[in-house]
Amino acid sequence: MHVAVQLEFKWDRKEPLGDTVRRIAALFESNRLEPDLQASFSDGPPFLRSTSAVERALKKYPHLAPLERNDSPRLQANLPPIRRLTNVDSTTPFPLADIVALSDGVPRSLPFHAVHISFGHADFGTVVFPIGMAPRAGITVGDGWWVNGRNRSLTAFYAVDGAAQSKKLPDPPAPVAAILAGFGKPKGSAQFVAPEAVASAETGRAVPREIGLVNPILLKYKRDMQALVERIGLPHDLPPAGEARPGALGASGPLKPTLVEAFKPRGYDCRGGSGVFTQRRRTATNHVVDVALDVGTWSRSVTFMFSVRGPGFNATLMPPVTARDASRQYPIGDTANWERIVANIAAIADELDRTFVPEITAAVDPAPAWFEPGR
Repeated sequence: MHVAVQLEFKWDRKEPLGDTVRRIAALFESNRLEPDLQASFSDGPPFLRSTSAVERALKKYPHLAPLERNDSPRLQANLPPIRRLTNVDSTTPFPLADIVALSDGVPRSLPFHAVHISFGHADFGTVVFPIGMAPRAGITVGDGWWVNGRNRSLTAFYAVDGAAQSKKLPDPPAPVAAILAGFGKPKGSAQFVAPEAVASAETGRAVPREIGLVNPILLKYKRDMQALVERIGLPHDLPPAGEARPGALGASGPLKPTLVEAFKPRGYDCRGGSGVFTQRRRTATNHVVDVALDVGTWSRSVTFMFSVRGPGFNATLMPPVTARDASRQYPIGDTANWERIVANIAAIADELDRTFVPEITAAVDPAPAWFEPGR
């Protein structure tokens, strides 16, 4: 199996962007790898900015003019043109010294809306994703504007060939492993398996094997979801979302304790992210079952997602939390109302664990012991 491994590392917000770039460059140099550098320093859309960091940068470093672009980024043709300095999709080199100089100005003297810097090398392998565009193998730094401050990320992608019978994935090449060790313990990891392609019985076109096996089951449950919710008899007859919303305004209260109390006895762990709680368990076939609740950062509404995940597929349903409304978002309200919502979610999860999960896991091959998708 060709496996793409993603590692997310903690980044000290107090460390200047330029220092981070220097630190990554030093790790590559000490392990005798010459990185293939790609970088993009972007202004925001015109309606979000009052000044152009690109214009400031070109006044200070006029030799960077060949790197200027003012069009829609790749795969985002529906967006307005973005002015930026970049060598992505170009053979023009972006020297490390210039990347460091620009990074040193972020965000005060050079308030770029978004910065992406990639250190690539063939030793990281070729990353293949099940769907969509594959990220670049190597180390990627991201820094961008957001309403509550700069968002930063430090991510690694590398590829290995993993055996389905193995309990763990092989390590990356020694120089790559040494670079990764220089960032400390990852705060998150995930694996993505390149799916096996087979010919579709309907069209003859190549489709991922696991998706072809899972999709008929998934579509059946999506079609019958409202009937399933009505059939099982939820413990609480919650009103439709529109009726519940006025009474929920301004209400607050902790969310995680109720989730832990409901799902820990069911064999799930509970982990909170930025506005998302994910309850997770593994099946006897090593597939991963997630009960993910997007609780919103501002709206304080819950969206319920139930997923069965394996190498090459992610079968996700989005059930409602009340039989009286098929709405996907439901106002949380106070602690008492949250407890009623969670009780309904747990009842739906019990039914899907009894029916949906066995159907999916019976249709596909067992997952390797090392399989661990991201949350």
